Amino acid sequence: MRNLLLISMLTVSWGCKQPAYLQLPQTDASTPCLNLLNAEFKTVLYNGHINVVGNHLSGLLLFKQTGKDSTRVVFSTEMGIKFFDFEFTPAGFKVIYCIDKLNKKVILRQLEKDIGLLLFQNIIPNNIKNYKGTNEIYMGTSSGKAETYYTTDSSCTHIKRIEDVYKGKLKILFHLTELKGGMPDSVYIDHKNYEFNISLKQIQR
Repeated sequence: MRNLLLISMLTVSWGCKQPAYLQLPQTDASTPCLNLLNAEFKTVLYNGHINVVGNHLSGLLLFKQTGKDSTRVVFSTEMGIKFFDFEFTPAGFKVIYCIDKLNKKVILRQLEKDIGLLLFQNIIPNNIKNYKGTNEIYMGTSSGKAETYYTTDSSCTHIKRIEDVYKGKLKILFHLTELKGGMPDSVYIDHKNYEFNISLKQIQR
């Protein structure tokens, strides 16, 4: 978990800065890293920690692709007692099970958004705007006043950050490390407006 603690410290300092993409001109070039906006995996298991409004949950978070464009996401204790069981399909998001502590509309909506961003849900390639910095490439999508930016290095190795922005202000920041089995090895999700963070570290099986 040492890497996740370091990422958490970096996140605090990052939140004080203006997002770099706001200072860059948009480019007309095609999106060079578009293939990265597609989570391709079969089954990935994480050691997971979720802190939300004074509640701390830890256990195993399983991602399993159950069909074309369909993914099951199950968070449970190591003994197999479920915290939540979600499914993402082309028809939408489905709550199969959720414990009472998390079974609140605002929390479920946020979990749907966070996990959906991690799985690159609902991305329309033709709507992506491209920004290029010195060493990074930014791919941006927008819906109304909300924007999401996916940042990779100039070599398109993997998505390093996901930034969710509303009215020009950073709301959620994802830090991601290199891919293993089609998903990031480590994930840290930090919400800027209230106490809600998620940390994940892949378990190799």
